[in-house]
Amino acid sequence: MILPFFIGAYAVVIAALYFFLPIYLKGDLHFSGGQIGLLYAVLSLNAIMVSFPVGVTGDRYPARILTRLGVVGAAATLLALSQAQRFWPFLLTFWAFGLSLQLIRQSLDIMLFKGEAGDSTRRFGHFNSWRMGGMTAGILLGGVSLSLTDFPRSLQLLAAGVFLLLLPTLALPLTRGVRTPLLAYGRDFFSRPVLFFAAWLFLFTMHWGAEGTSLGLFLTQNLGLTPLGMGLYLAGEFGVVALTAYCYGRFWAGRLTPLGFLALALVTSGLGHILMTYPNLAWSFVWRAVHGFGDGLILMETYTTISRLFHVDRVGGHAGLISLTTTLGTLTGSLIYGPVGAAWGYHYPLIISGATSLALLPLAWVGLRSGRGGRRSQTPASPPAP
Repeated sequence: MILPFFIGAYAVVIAALYFFLPIYLKGDLHFSGGQIGLLYAVLSLNAIMVSFPVGVTGDRYPARILTRLGVVGAAATLLALSQAQRFWPFLLTFWAFGLSLQLIRQSLDIMLFKGEAGDSTRRFGHFNSWRMGGMTAGILLGGVSLSLTDFPRSLQLLAAGVFLLLLPTLALPLTRGVRTPLLAYGRDFFSRPVLFFAAWLFLFTMHWGAEGTSLGLFLTQNLGLTPLGMGLYLAGEFGVVALTAYCYGRFWAGRLTPLGFLALALVTSGLGHILMTYPNLAWSFVWRAVHGFGDGLILMETYTTISRLFHVDRVGGHAGLISLTTTLGTLTGSLIYGPVGAAWGYHYPLIISGATSLALLPLAWVGLRSGRGGRRSQTPASPPAP
């Protein structure tokens, strides 16, 4: 229960900032569209640098140490962000904040993948339903907080809440450390099933960059929502994602063919992203919920595929490489869609990225038809590195 609690708390922090921050950056700090895109790109850039090292460290040493470092770093940088007014200090602090979040998320994933044997799909569903439930709570918290106070004060309150998470880290599981040669990670990762999975996931996660740089501004400027209204809107979507993850883990696993599952996920995610841009609140909300259903399916498929493809003793490093892949997708999307939204309108990044998700259907068909898959290795762990 402690891992779901922590991923839920982590998600509260993410959601309270991720969608509301561009409004503050544009309205109060007067950052340009390119600067906002660069900030979100830098949030991803730190993951490019540290995803694999953090994953390998989590394989070799107890991962909860990384969680503690991340909690302290996140609290400190949130306080610093509340004081930053100019672009370059904000950028550097935002990079450190992203690094702290990376430590928390990766360490929690490592502890999840290295958890006790049993129904892993149900475990993943429970974990991700708490994660999306935390996103729902965080969006509501962000909307309410910004309705009552300003953004810097909200950051300070969030920092205090994060600091309180330090004590519960004592209850996190103590994972077993195994020293695996680094070449073993390369042999595993550079195989056809894994490379196909990584390439497909990179293209899909580009739409996260569109959401980060444009969704909040679309909701406030195109739909005319207040911060509280925006919080309620997005909370509804993430409630759907949470319910989807829970139901997948408990009821739906194995009920569809792999191609049928991916087709359902991509069609609902892509069409939802496109059709939510019609400027009618009720219509937009319904299609945003449809998009959330598709994203919930992809989220669960990502976790089950990582568990299936990689040996448990090396799953931290490989989960880090998959995190690197999704980060590169988000980074690419941020750099592309930040300026596009500022120049053409904040609905265009959502439409284009939704169309990209739909275009992945043929790629999924080709990959599955070629028999690209994989099963988690059950061979003994590699010998310790010298």
